[in-house]
Amino acid sequence: MKKTNRRAPRRREDGQPFKRTLGQHFLYDRTLLASLTASTGITKADSVLEIGPGSGLLTACLCEAAGRVLAVELDESLIPVLRAALAAYPNVAIVQGDIRRLSLPALCAPLGQGFFVIANIPYHLTSPILEQLLSTGLPIRQASVMVQREVANKLLASPGTKEYGLLSLKAQFYCEPSLAAHVPAAAFTPPPKVDSAFVNLPFRQAPPWPAADEGLLFRLAKAGFGQRRKTLVNALQGVLPLCAAELRVILGDLNLPATVRGEALSLRDWIGFSNACHAKGDRTGTGGQG
Repeated sequence: MKKTNRRAPRRREDGQPFKRTLGQHFLYDRTLLASLTASTGITKADSVLEIGPGSGLLTACLCEAAGRVLAVELDESLIPVLRAALAAYPNVAIVQGDIRRLSLPALCAPLGQGFFVIANIPYHLTSPILEQLLSTGLPIRQASVMVQREVANKLLASPGTKEYGLLSLKAQFYCEPSLAAHVPAAAFTPPPKVDSAFVNLPFRQAPPWPAADEGLLFRLAKAGFGQRRKTLVNALQGVLPLCAAELRVILGDLNLPATVRGEALSLRDWIGFSNACHAKGDRTGTGGQG
């Protein structure tokens, strides 16, 4: 990792201390920021929604690379800092607000189809924001997110590993995650307690295999991953109106052992299992709902 281009400040640009309660850890390494921007693949033909612009240094890189940037910042006191830092860029709009509570369809309407989302996500907001991005249904072409390294490992995890879980399944169902860069804690000001990683999540036009009921798929996966020490059949007791014997038959039809655990199922296996449970429920009049 290259050294920063200048000494990292001890306080924010407005002289105020960094707000740890808001997860403020800023990047001041312009070379690193330019590299991260390049890794997203954005061009002047693209529009970008940036979540958490902070000091605005990454925002400036995005303005130089993209055609249009919409930056949403939670901290109201940073808005004057951002306006000053980005005054030279006519292609940026700055909005103050909590991305979790704003109307995303209305907010993103001016960005058009196939826009990018770039986010340096505060660690304590990682799960809700990733969930929002993955399940929003908006015409996102790609999300590129800075997350703690542990979360990045989950996004990229393979079946049978300890990192593999519901987040892995959702990310790989909707996207094709890839690691862009590892970013050590020392690169941030102030340094967090853990290292981070920048992950690109290009959205699929369609799931790799069709799912008859996405809600059922993720409900089953949540139960299966939620009790990792149990076999999948035991973990799903009470979740589905299907008995253990019926679940074992379904697993056998998919060439999966009756004692398999949820963490061993690939995305394709999970979709096949969910579809079979859905079909079984339809035949019995239960609709596959738990």
